[in-house]
Amino acid sequence: MNFPKSCLKTLSIALLASLLSLAGSLSAVPQSDRVNQELKMNIRPDLNEVGEPKVPKFRVELQNAGEDDLILNLGITLANGRKQYPKEIVLILTDSQGKARRFNLKGPAVIAGRVDPLIVPLPVGSTFSILVDLEKYWAASNEFGYKLEPGTYFLEAQFSGRGLMQQEANLDVKGLALMPYWTGSITSNRLQFEFSGK
Repeated sequence: MNFPKSCLKTLSIALLASLLSLAGSLSAVPQSDRVNQELKMNIRPDLNEVGEPKVPKFRVELQNAGEDDLILNLGITLANGRKQYPKEIVLILTDSQGKARRFNLKGPAVIAGRVDPLIVPLPVGSTFSILVDLEKYWAASNEFGYKLEPGTYFLEAQFSGRGLMQQEANLDVKGLALMPYWTGSITSNRLQFEFSGK
């Protein structure tokens, strides 16, 4: 059976479009599921706190719940790792009126020396925990003098994972840019807490 060339061309284009559409839909869903299954994030009160601090402290936990080891790029380190800033973890604080504010980790005012990435390996089944002291965070909404008032609050943590570009790695550790970093965004549970202001 002979088909006209115009019919064959139309059929080929339609088939190619269908395959591309199918491939796109198949790759989109597993990526979302994979991100949700690989990395879990939780925020909770810091149980190691002795007494009643002026500002409450919390723990942010990142857990590898997947089947493969993960590598996380959490921020920067200074002075050959002596100072560590997990700045890729940000906080969302919502007050009792429903106003949400983004809080970023306070970083060094001036950086004069070496800067390296804060890389955390997270083997399957392991958990990485950081202490969150709200006094070490600042409101990114241009409210530099923002202070907690007594009341009820809700707190969430967010992490945006990204890779490391060659130009970000120092000359002696260029190989760090080749590591398979976890990429994506994840948000923790929403934790309610009371602040007495004492």
